[in-house]
Amino acid sequence: MQENKIKITWYGTASVRISTKNSQFLIDPFFPLSGSSVSVEKGSFDNCGNILITHGHYDHIGSISDIVRKDTTVYCTKAPYHSLCRKGVNSSNLRLIKTGSVIKIGDFRITAYKGRHIRGGLLWIMGIVFGRCLRANRRILADMIKKFASCREKGETLCYLAEACGKRILILGSLSLAKGVSYPSEVDLAVFPYQGSPKLEETARNIYRKLRPKAVMLTHFDNTFPPFSTDIDTSEIESFLKKHTKVYKLEHGESFYL
Repeated sequence: MQENKIKITWYGTASVRISTKNSQFLIDPFFPLSGSSVSVEKGSFDNCGNILITHGHYDHIGSISDIVRKDTTVYCTKAPYHSLCRKGVNSSNLRLIKTGSVIKIGDFRITAYKGRHIRGGLLWIMGIVFGRCLRANRRILADMIKKFASCREKGETLCYLAEACGKRILILGSLSLAKGVSYPSEVDLAVFPYQGSPKLEETARNIYRKLRPKAVMLTHFDNTFPPFSTDIDTSEIESFLKKHTKVYKLEHGESFYL
């Protein structure tokens, strides 16, 4: 680990590890589902005692019960708290947080902001439901629907501002911002989850213009939970962002230093 640097590692979906020499935490760690072209090694999320959940959808909490150890602390709002309890995670491992909560993890000071989950629209959702990808996975569809239906967001999406080493990192829980919230602008890095709407590029451009971060990292653009996810073409938003700021689009398991 480089001195006075923050290391950011992306594993797939919205799964990110953020660490300094002495401290670290995970955001939404998730193992890709069967049928995905993405693979994450079994021990990738080991040796990290702190997990932050942005919201309660299955692709953000579905692997937590496989990751949690006796000394793991999972920070989350009410909806994922109850979902994780139902999935067998011990309540002693869970810490209930809300908008405005401040979490201190070693070198990091982390503030929770109210977020908003992106809306895909009915026609877009129907296109997925009746699309080619779904037909190819129809044998497991019933089980998949059951899994996803058991994990609700309930309007509780959070964003996190992580501060350490003189840097500020804003992690969006979904590619949307809540109305009336004063988000920190010109942060050193903003993490954009790039999935969930037919208007991703337009949405991301508008968020960039509002926040003006010094760098943007794209996540969630991969197909890790088929048939409900798809590989997203990020070329247009990358082209736009590179005219204004630095862009990080990593390979699975790749890291960089901030």
